[in-house]
Amino acid sequence: MSTLLVRVALLSAVASGAGAQQMDMAAMQKWGGAQLIKYHIIGVYQDATHIASDGAGQADVADRVIIDLTWKMSEQAIVGTPAIQNFKSTMQKVRDREPSCLAPILKGEYEHYELSNVKTGLAGVLTFTVTTKYPVVEAMYMCTAGRKPVPAANKTRPEEFSLPSPVMFGMPIPNTPELSVNAAKTQFTAKKNGWTWTITPTIAK
Repeated sequence: MSTLLVRVALLSAVASGAGAQQMDMAAMQKWGGAQLIKYHIIGVYQDATHIASDGAGQADVADRVIIDLTWKMSEQAIVGTPAIQNFKSTMQKVRDREPSCLAPILKGEYEHYELSNVKTGLAGVLTFTVTTKYPVVEAMYMCTAGRKPVPAANKTRPEEFSLPSPVMFGMPIPNTPELSVNAAKTQFTAKKNGWTWTITPTIAK
C-alpha cells in the first residue's frame, strides 16, 4: 500500500472514533522506523474460469504463486530483483458455459497465471506482468454435435497489486472481506477476483 493510502487509512481510523488510545504506537514506531522490509507473498487462486482463448468453456481452476521481495520504505520502491515461484494450474469439472452442452476438449495444458515480472509501479503500488496460456480447445458449436477448434493463445497483461504497509499493524483499522490482519498483527490477507493473497512483512537485517 502506498504512503498516501496509509495516510488515508490513519485519518479514517481517527475520524471513525477508534481513537488514539487504541493506536499501537510501539508497532507504528517499529515499522515506521524500518528502512528495509522483506515481503513474503503467497497467492492462491480458486475460481470458475474460462479456459479457451475466445471465452468458450469453463473449469474450476486452481493456481499458486510465491513472491519474495525487499521494499525500501523511504523510497516506496523495490530493492534488488524479486524472487518468483510459479506453479502449474490444475482444473476440475471442465464444462461448457451452457450446462446442457457437451464439455470442451483441451488439446494441451491451460496455464492460468504465469508471473514473469514484478516492479515498482506508481505511488508505491506493484506492477505485475502476467501471462495466461490457452491451449487449442475443441468447443461445441452452438450446442450441436459438431465441434469447432478454438486457437491457442498467450495473453500477457499488466496487473496492479497494492502492497499493504506494515505500519498499518499499529492502526485500529477494521478487517474487511477484501483486506484483513491476523490477531498477532504479523500478516495481511487480501482477497480479490478469486485470489487469496497472504502477505507477511519482516524487517530486513
